[in-house]
Amino acid sequence: MSIHLQSSCVKSKNAGEERGEKEAGSRIASSSLKRNAREKKSSIPPTPPTSSFSPPTFRKPLPTEPLFDPELRPFVLSTHCDALFASLRGLQEEGLLLDCSLKLLGNSYKAHRLVLAAVSQRAEGWLLSGETGLKEVEVDRGRMTPAGLKAVLDFSYRGEVDRGETDEVLEACRCLRVDRLEQLCGKDAVVSGSKEREKSLHVIRTMWERNAGCDVVIQTNSGDRFPAHRVILAAGADYFRALLCGGLRESGESVVFLRGVTSWVLRDLLDFIYSGRLNLSFRNVWDLTEAASQFQLQGALSLCLNFLQDNIDETSCLDILALAEAYSLEDLGRRAEDYVLAHFQRVAEGEKFRDLPCIQLQRLLERDALNADSELAVFRAVVNWVEDDKERRLSHLSRLMQSIRFALMRPEELQEVQDCKLLLRSSGGKTVLETVSNLLHGDRRNSDCKPRTPNQVLVLVGGDCVNENFERREPNLCLWFARRFVRGEGLIRTIEWRPLAHLPEPPRFRHCVCVLNNALYILGGRKYYGALDILKTALRFDPAQGRWERLPDMSRPRDYFAAVCHRGKVFVLGGNCDDMNCLDSVECYTPEDNTWRSSHPLDVPLCGHAAAVLNGEMFVSGGCDSQLRCYPCLWVYDSVHGCSKRAPMTVGAGRAGHVMLVSGHRLVVAGGLQPMWAGFGDQLQCESYDPVHDSWTSFPFLPRPHLSPAAAALDGQLYVLGGSSADSARDTPWVHRYDPQAKCWNKLGTMPRPYADLAACALQLPVSQKS
Repeated sequence: MSIHLQSSCVKSKNAGEERGEKEAGSRIASSSLKRNAREKKSSIPPTPPTSSFSPPTFRKPLPTEPLFDPELRPFVLSTHCDALFASLRGLQEEGLLLDCSLKLLGNSYKAHRLVLAAVSQRAEGWLLSGETGLKEVEVDRGRMTPAGLKAVLDFSYRGEVDRGETDEVLEACRCLRVDRLEQLCGKDAVVSGSKEREKSLHVIRTMWERNAGCDVVIQTNSGDRFPAHRVILAAGADYFRALLCGGLRESGESVVFLRGVTSWVLRDLLDFIYSGRLNLSFRNVWDLTEAASQFQLQGALSLCLNFLQDNIDETSCLDILALAEAYSLEDLGRRAEDYVLAHFQRVAEGEKFRDLPCIQLQRLLERDALNADSELAVFRAVVNWVEDDKERRLSHLSRLMQSIRFALMRPEELQEVQDCKLLLRSSGGKTVLETVSNLLHGDRRNSDCKPRTPNQVLVLVGGDCVNENFERREPNLCLWFARRFVRGEGLIRTIEWRPLAHLPEPPRFRHCVCVLNNALYILGGRKYYGALDILKTALRFDPAQGRWERLPDMSRPRDYFAAVCHRGKVFVLGGNCDDMNCLDSVECYTPEDNTWRSSHPLDVPLCGHAAAVLNGEMFVSGGCDSQLRCYPCLWVYDSVHGCSKRAPMTVGAGRAGHVMLVSGHRLVVAGGLQPMWAGFGDQLQCESYDPVHDSWTSFPFLPRPHLSPAAAALDGQLYVLGGSSADSARDTPWVHRYDPQAKCWNKLGTMPRPYADLAACALQLPVSQKS
């Protein structure tokens, strides 16, 4: 069967491919954000003695009034209303700030007038009367009963409707003029307590905006005064609960002074307490995060932290790290530090890196996770940091150089270190020069050091290409790994490839690979171009030992199939078996007993499809059947129950010869071909799948065709390598990488040869193999 996924007999080397492309990218934060995270804050709001919270100072920019900030966007905490009313119930149960006592049949039912006023017109009148202190009301009239009054109170604090004694509830509603509850009692529909609480909060917010019933004024240094309700402040923030309910002087005063907080910050935080909404941008998030942390306003703080986490980039990561450390925001600090480590070279090129404190820089240098093209780049970053303030920082040079891993450098890199004149100016630098000299002369005693990363590298396996004389296609027997990615002058990029191992005969293309417990499995494919050349053999490669192992054969020969590792097993799904027929069969290999077993078949025979594992589920996308019908389908495959359909891909009438990779919590399909009005054509459009909402969204186009390419995910970035073009029948030598931060594909350079029908993976290699 000719599947038309590769046009293998007519592929040719594309010598005229252009050598460079313009890179695209986008920054999340505003370019107008010019801030120095090291400018010391003058004062902070006082923390009540009942709290152990004592924030350190955070050096931040001068306060900015963000009223007219065009970048402000609203963020809503969906759980705020429920949390606020839960806190109000807690205040009621503890007997705090109660200002209303309803007497009925000799019993007293205490509540907060403001909470009652959100549902009762009579209570609203009590609130607006201006009376202070405890309001006592006799309600022994008509046919009001304790059950009816309790239902009204429950509705006020919980938004729940008790229809058990409807007549009694209706009588209480008429007495207290609780119109909303009275209307709900007459309906059979299920009442949502959450929605009713939201309605009550809206009423409370409206009263606050009208300054109705406010019983406390918050005043700032500038003299601005903000009326509010004590009970809402106490329910909304632990700081105000301690201030107003903890027996402090402020609990009995009508005006409370807050020092060290600007008026607009206080205004925004009060607005959040009454609504659960914050308007955020990079201009105001620093001050709001600081204030929300100091006032222990957890809901507002969570919105600020989510905003910062979602918008970490090279211009903001060091500021976010400083903020997180100043206020002990551990999770935010980890995220910011991880970003700095993952993008160390770019961050080190920025202006804010120059202001990094020495102790923080040293901690970064000591981390194994620091990501750089080479250790020389780390050395250069330290030298530039010292040079920026040589008089003060030269004394730190010796300590910082102890964190540089010189043993990881190549001879030409060590030579650059040896030529650095800055090292001659300190005793510690001279020690470094001695170490470098020893390494250059081959003395590597006591030079063992851990690599910066987990040593995962991009590995190419097999494939085929036109031979050097353009006479015929030849399968590839070599495994290559990308030792490093080099950024040259301007837009020029190259990849330094090194051979890793040689495949045992026969060579393979149109095969699959997967990695389980850092062992590389190479499965099926074909050794040449005849119908009898399709393979059912399987190999396993141990990179630590450099050892190959022949595994039992699969039950059927397969090429153009898919393979994944799932729950400790290797699954092979579908494929072409004889150039005439596709397979629906699925097999799984169990390493423990070295055995292949049959699993539930696919819904349809497929070849040229793709598979990936996300959130513990196996997904299968697209492919062609034996009649060359191309599918847009997405299935979830279960080894016991088979396939269940999900939302189909939306781009084109189908997709085959493509790849599917995991990016975060989504799946990305890229490359391949699509059905055209006559035959098939290249598919450059990509799309991503959200399993939570069962929906597809657009994704940046691939810059070049990649039909039957290799693909791998490494360090959170997606790689698509080689393949061919359905339109031109030419091989694709390029490697493209998707950067989730920049939201674009970048051309990184070429493969060792323009391979097609190859496979790739991320594999952890010993240090000795990488050097």
